[in-house]
Amino acid sequence: MKKKTFDAVAFMRRRREELSRDYAGLGWQRIEERIQRALKDDPLWRKGTQRQAPLPSMKKTGDCP
Repeated sequence: MKKKTFDAVAFMRRRREELSRDYAGLGWQRIEERIQRALKDDPLWRKGTQRQAPLPSMKKTGDCP
């Protein structure tokens, strides 16, 4: 059996605790500002927010939807 090299659950728990400490006492507007500032230059975030061409519509042909 291969040894686990990354524990996603432990990572998420640690990250949630970090964020809770970082955002303690801030209002939602300040939290939103921090998040937007952090994501502004993130290439993965920019890639996910780029507009994509719409998918072609599904045409009904015969008995198939």
